[in-house]
Amino acid sequence: MQPVWAGHPWVYAEAVAHIEGSAEDGDIVDVVDEWRNFLGRGFYSSRSAIGVRILSRSRSGVVDDAFIRAAVHRAVERRRSLMGMPDARTTGFRLVNAEGDGLPGLIVDRYADVVVVQFAALGMKRREHVVLDALGEMLRPRAMIEMGDEDFQRIEGFTAARRTVRGQFEPPVVFEEAGTAYAVDPLAGQKTGFYFDQRENRRLLARLAKGKRVLDLFCYVGGFGIAAARAGAAEVDGVDSSATALLAAQNNAELNRVADRVRFHGGNARRFLVQAAEARRTWDVVVLDPPKFARRTGDVRKALTKAYAPLNAAAMRVVAPGGLLVTCSCSGRVRPDHFLRMLGMAAGTAGREARLLALRGAGPDHPVPPSFTEGQYLKCAFLEVGPWP
Repeated sequence: MQPVWAGHPWVYAEAVAHIEGSAEDGDIVDVVDEWRNFLGRGFYSSRSAIGVRILSRSRSGVVDDAFIRAAVHRAVERRRSLMGMPDARTTGFRLVNAEGDGLPGLIVDRYADVVVVQFAALGMKRREHVVLDALGEMLRPRAMIEMGDEDFQRIEGFTAARRTVRGQFEPPVVFEEAGTAYAVDPLAGQKTGFYFDQRENRRLLARLAKGKRVLDLFCYVGGFGIAAARAGAAEVDGVDSSATALLAAQNNAELNRVADRVRFHGGNARRFLVQAAEARRTWDVVVLDPPKFARRTGDVRKALTKAYAPLNAAAMRVVAPGGLLVTCSCSGRVRPDHFLRMLGMAAGTAGREARLLALRGAGPDHPVPPSFTEGQYLKCAFLEVGPWP
């Protein structure tokens, strides 16, 4: 139980010695150690590897509807007072980040006047009306949309679908991030419609992209590439296998008046890189933001050797000498040191020298408890890539 003492918000099922009483999935239970010391109070699940998700560490605290409402209010105020969001240039961001905001099993993203909610725990799903009422009272959004996730639903034992749950919604919704406008449809996109966790990394890339030729791989709706173009990139190529995402990306390029410098290509990113290398094409900046390759601990080794390594080696081959590779992993199971070691191996395979300039994660609107390494899933490495000296 030492991780729980240190503030870790999960009690793994394998750490539970025994259960007293007749708790049902989604109930709120107390967690004590072998000496009966109180550790916390949270949502119980008999189906998940996470036996209890901690909500409160106060023995005297009551976890009821008022507790949930207060936690939602604190999360919203945290963004306003500590992070200055929203502001005139940023109207899209993560509003509630589950365990990081003391609300395990709840993700909320804000897209201007539209709020997107995702439930990842039965206990939180059972309190859906409390969450929606609190968000409605604080934000007065035009619409609230629920995102379903089959993995969470299967594990936790509830059903949810992509749907408008409050108000009226007609896609797309337009929001701004650091002055760049994006139009997305949360009912049709990946995750909740956009990758807000990369916001600060897009801002850094934009500062480095002026006058550069940029390749944005797995570009989705154009987040990195369009931010670079608006910041003065000479030209941008975006690659994604989703025709729907590329259509949205093209619309976003036009929305920001950079369509004359941005080209989008449909197809497999690895194949694109091989063909580019054969044609001796290079870019000053290459962005590599692939999907999650390791969903389980048992997938990590294969993901690193069979997916991340060859993909990064191929990307390094098309970086112009002295150029920049911005490469990411959103697989929480992949540790940062393993990710960096893989990048070193990939550089050797590509016959290139790589120098780490920065290793970054998600922005401050994605807070996590310090001991909760599982919540620190995003790794974004900025690498200078050159020939061997």
